[in-house]
Amino acid sequence: MRAVVVGAGIGGLVAARALRRAGLEVVVLEAHTYPGGLAGSFFHKGFHFEAGATLLTGLRPEAPLGRALALLGLRLPFSPLPPGFPLLEVLLPRGRLVRPVGREAEREAERDFFGPRVLPFWDWQGERAERLLALAPSLPWPPEGEEWRALWGRLPALLPLLPELFLPVLARSPEDPHFRRFLRAQLLITAQTENPYALYAALALDLPHLGAALPPRMGLLAEALAEGLKVRYKARAVRLLHREGRAHGVEVVHGGRKRGEREVVAGDVFLLNVPPEPLLGLPGRAPRDGWGAFVVYGVLPWAEPPPYYRQNARERPFAFLSLRPEGERTLFTLSFHVPIAPWLALPREDYREAKARFLEKALALGEALLPGLREASLLFAATPRTYLRFAGRAWVGGIPQTHPFRFPRVRLLPNVFRVGEGVFPGQGIPAVALSGLRGAWLALAYLGLGGVPDSP
Repeated sequence: MRAVVVGAGIGGLVAARALRRAGLEVVVLEAHTYPGGLAGSFFHKGFHFEAGATLLTGLRPEAPLGRALALLGLRLPFSPLPPGFPLLEVLLPRGRLVRPVGREAEREAERDFFGPRVLPFWDWQGERAERLLALAPSLPWPPEGEEWRALWGRLPALLPLLPELFLPVLARSPEDPHFRRFLRAQLLITAQTENPYALYAALALDLPHLGAALPPRMGLLAEALAEGLKVRYKARAVRLLHREGRAHGVEVVHGGRKRGEREVVAGDVFLLNVPPEPLLGLPGRAPRDGWGAFVVYGVLPWAEPPPYYRQNARERPFAFLSLRPEGERTLFTLSFHVPIAPWLALPREDYREAKARFLEKALALGEALLPGLREASLLFAATPRTYLRFAGRAWVGGIPQTHPFRFPRVRLLPNVFRVGEGVFPGQGIPAVALSGLRGAWLALAYLGLGGVPDSP
């Protein structure tokens, strides 16, 4: 039996490896020349830059990505950072706050910066994060038919948490405007909204402590997952072929030496790590409150010490700076959220002017985080138009986590399943890794080769 995976992002690659371990023939179709999608690295003028994600976390054994890698029998060539490592520096109106690795270390840093009144919030956050870590790997939402047993089995542990599915996280925080500004800035990165529901926020705020790592480049994770798989690069899926309610093939247009050639790749099950609407002949859909990104890349002529992640929360838009030392130089990615529609509607000349204007704005925000940023070489930028061309959609970062009922069904047809940040459990590398496992389990259940486990 054959599984066809469309898109070599992290979710698709995790699903592909899980299905291959179960004995299926697996073919992965990828439109680009490298794996990872928005968690990959692209090569430009002698340097590797990050296509999207810049922070890798979730590598603790009990954390989502760590669990997924253990199930796949995969070891990575890098390790999580030690407790106390200065991971993220946040610039606020009253000064700079560093978020170190480790809950206790961060708790002390928060107390020193904001005062003891914030400690009950972090006590709540840590307790909820630990509960959710135990639940998340076997918490399907919305459940498919095969998954109701797993959901019912988790209900006793879920009941005490249900009120916080409807409670915004700022209702949990002390009424300190500086602390709330800090929270808003952090959650915009991790939840794509400044005031998500409390349960999601509790786990999102725990990312520095779930096993954060600093790989030489983000694409190493995708490359490790893709190793040994049959991945067809420069193979862009354009149509899902189906009859009598089931899919039987994917039509592909090739690039490279076979540019323009078409092929139908047949399969028994299909896992989509790309927006499904174009494959079904439907217009693409983005969340009304979904964000685009303006991203600046560059190379600095010196080696910058940690923290390697910095955020400007002193002024809006909140800019996020990621640094990666490479010998005597430092590569950087500087980004902030932007509305999508205005960028897509601009005529070409207006678009160029807007891009130049936003580049200046970004560099001004970045200079507050790292003086000398303007000295960068190879300075170039990406906009929502860039991502539309690259990823097939202009919005990035996943669905804003305003409430838990925004996710679509994973199963599109009886033998077609979605994986990636568009389905539960949401955005971020740990979450999409879990979505890959979930899609694989559902595909195997459909084929009669196994059931959906109550726990991984």
